[in-house]
Amino acid sequence: MAAIQHLSYSSVSTYLLCGHAWYLRYVERVQVPTAPALVVGSAWHDAVEEHLRNGTDLGAAWAQAWRAQLERNPEVAWEVGETAETTATVGERMAAAKPVTNMLAEVRANFDGVLERRVELHVPGVPIPVVGYIDIVTKDGIPGDFKTAARMWSDGKAEDSLQPLFYLAALNQAGEHGHGWRFRHYVVTKAVKPTAKTFEVEHTPGQVFWLFEMIESVWRAIDAQVYPRNPSTWKCSPRYCEYYPLCRGRYG
Repeated sequence: MAAIQHLSYSSVSTYLLCGHAWYLRYVERVQVPTAPALVVGSAWHDAVEEHLRNGTDLGAAWAQAWRAQLERNPEVAWEVGETAETTATVGERMAAAKPVTNMLAEVRANFDGVLERRVELHVPGVPIPVVGYIDIVTKDGIPGDFKTAARMWSDGKAEDSLQPLFYLAALNQAGEHGHGWRFRHYVVTKAVKPTAKTFEVEHTPGQVFWLFEMIESVWRAIDAQVYPRNPSTWKCSPRYCEYYPLCRGRYG
């Protein structure tokens, strides 16, 4: 097995969804076309960062970020009737929508320049760190991330996300406690009429012990080179799994 230098929230989540997908991505490093949703999400993240850091008009920042993402991802798995040009309008609508600009104005008012904060989480029993990058830490010390979604999240979806606990545990381990175990998701929908909402969730220090146990169990399986398939997960479909043609697709 190729040496794994670190884990991440994304890699742990991928393993929990499907060990075989994790193996194809992180061990075999199989190159596959990029999902359109990933390209949109990455471009939106870059556009928001440019807008916050330099005050660039959000629409102009989106156009620049979209072009850059297409250059970085020359192969995109466009769905039927979808193109780079039609998908670009998704970001244009988001950048122009009043709910979105209002939300980002509130973020800018509480912004002190901390973007893409690198953190490391060291888990007992796991010899490599869990590395992550927090999209933003606002003046009040609360970390957050920028998300795009097909439809607006529910409160339950925000509360169920494990990503905040990874970041909060890493900040706490680094001696930073100003967050009060709170985290914010800044969610924007890709609808015809985009909406935006800030979700603030709260965790407890006790949940970190559960997190450590979960990460350690994933690491033990990886270290033992156990990569089980999970055909019952929502991700196991031609639409959501980029490795489907290499797995179940070959028998379709």
